[in-house]
Amino acid sequence: MHHHDEPLLLVLDYPGYRPEARFADLRLAEHGVRTHDLLRRPLPRVTNGAEYAARALLAHPAPAGPVTAIAAYCASAPLAFELARKIASEGGAVPRLVLVDAEPGTLAPVLDSYRDALAQLGVHPAEEEIRERADPDRLAGDPRGFVDALVNDLERRAADALRALGSGPAEAVESAAHMAGAYADWLSHLVAAHHSRVSPWDDEVLHIDSAGGSGRHFAHGATGARAVRIDCDRKDLLRSEETRDAVLSAVR
Repeated sequence: MHHHDEPLLLVLDYPGYRPEARFADLRLAEHGVRTHDLLRRPLPRVTNGAEYAARALLAHPAPAGPVTAIAAYCASAPLAFELARKIASEGGAVPRLVLVDAEPGTLAPVLDSYRDALAQLGVHPAEEEIRERADPDRLAGDPRGFVDALVNDLERRAADALRALGSGPAEAVESAAHMAGAYADWLSHLVAAHHSRVSPWDDEVLHIDSAGGSGRHFAHGATGARAVRIDCDRKDLLRSEETRDAVLSAVR
């Protein structure tokens, strides 16, 4: 088999440190499957799922040959639908979708991201303040303004916290801007996933869930949806042989 004849799997797996295994840990190339990771920096800072998928594909074009499947991890799962639509709209066959420990909804991780980012600064606001600043109505109606407001708030609080720890004014501003930039990437990704069309969907979707996962899947209405539950912890799901077998079965 020529290299271009091997199945091609596009991967949506957000970069950065995490304790859980990554798609690369499945070592799919050793089993005749080409993988191409689309979430590489610089990441799109847009808040619409269709535009996010289009920009990621433009920045990191897929290798030659038809796309067999798209695999997405956790909060990236809704973006897989937009990416598949983009590929199909350009004349390609509709890829199969493989969603790994997919989040059942994207509002909770958006709110959690703000709460966690503040906690890293030693700031623990009341839940009422979290809800006031991370307003779900603004997330729905003005996603760009929603992201900008939270990123700017984080940058201001980070600069204040760093100055309180003894950083000079210029150093505090520079470090706070770096932190805010990393958060802007992550929050944009989450909001774009939140603003992705996942329904209707008439093609096959495979859910692969860990034993520690929720097992609750967001409603996408796929007629060919099926689920495989792997008896392992979430952190080991993407290094499990059973997970690899399930992915290989989906792309072959």
